[in-house]
Amino acid sequence: MLLCMRYLLFTTFLEQILIGNAYTSVGCVALPMLKKMKDYRMRGVVGHLFNRWVVCLFLELQSAVSSADHPVLVVGSTDPVRGIVGGDVILPCFLRPTTSAVEESVEWQRPVLEPKEVHLYRDCSDDNVIQNPSYSGRTSLFREELKNGNVSLKLTNVKLSDAGNYTCYIPTLGHQKTTIELYVGGAAPRPWLSIVRTKDKEVVLKCEAEGLVYKPELVLLNSKGTILPADEPIERPLDSEGLYTVTRYFTVQKTATNVFTCQVQQLEIKHMRETQIHVPDKMFQEEYPLGWKVGIGFLGAVVGAVVGAVVGAVVGAVHAEKRGRNQWRVCSGL
Repeated sequence: MLLCMRYLLFTTFLEQILIGNAYTSVGCVALPMLKKMKDYRMRGVVGHLFNRWVVCLFLELQSAVSSADHPVLVVGSTDPVRGIVGGDVILPCFLRPTTSAVEESVEWQRPVLEPKEVHLYRDCSDDNVIQNPSYSGRTSLFREELKNGNVSLKLTNVKLSDAGNYTCYIPTLGHQKTTIELYVGGAAPRPWLSIVRTKDKEVVLKCEAEGLVYKPELVLLNSKGTILPADEPIERPLDSEGLYTVTRYFTVQKTATNVFTCQVQQLEIKHMRETQIHVPDKMFQEEYPLGWKVGIGFLGAVVGAVVGAVVGAVVGAVHAEKRGRNQWRVCSGL
């Protein structure tokens, strides 16, 4: 309405400049003055101004009706937002159709907390006096984007306790709001992959990962990206801190490259880490495990021979000593 009035006065003033009556037209802004005016031209100017006012008022009413049919909505994300402990995350929230939020009030809340305020923006500035202490110094809006209807929240140094539902609330727009869900996961460390043993022409690999926040999936792939079967069902025990540890064994056969990859996947937060290993060809050779048996047998034979020789020498010495004693007794009897 204010813009309409400015436009109306400006166009009327400009019109009077063109007809040489600018000075008198500036003061002609009210209809009651018509009765006091004797100048016919001045009456015409004010009458023209009044007509424009009526038209402008009609247009404003029409615009208000149109706005009621198409109200400004607060729109967020239908899918959960995923963050990693220690990282940053953005909770999206926009005004649609695009409307400036510079002069609006923006409230980010978590209803389950007390106080529930995560971040407040009022009177064109941040107002975090009653902000929940756990979010102090970790939240901000994109101030340069407010004019474009972007009221998204940036959350830094994400914690496990940050997981949950957040409400983007605009009380100055008919109490419009939307809810965004935040998942928080721990950055999984690289899994351990090692050779456990060999059997015949196969090798047993062990893949292990620990300290995982979300339920992990542990898989082994060959160089072609094919997932290999595990020797036993997967187990995911929880430690005292509620973190997962998972261990799996895989029996593999020789391939063109002998390169195998262990992957730990946390599907809930779309996070994956992996470790590769190269198994030497000799580990798949049949003679490799048999060589140990031959070596052990040979070593046993050598040890047995040495022990036998020592025992024989001791026994021989004992017998010799006994014979010597008997001879001495005979001689003494003589």
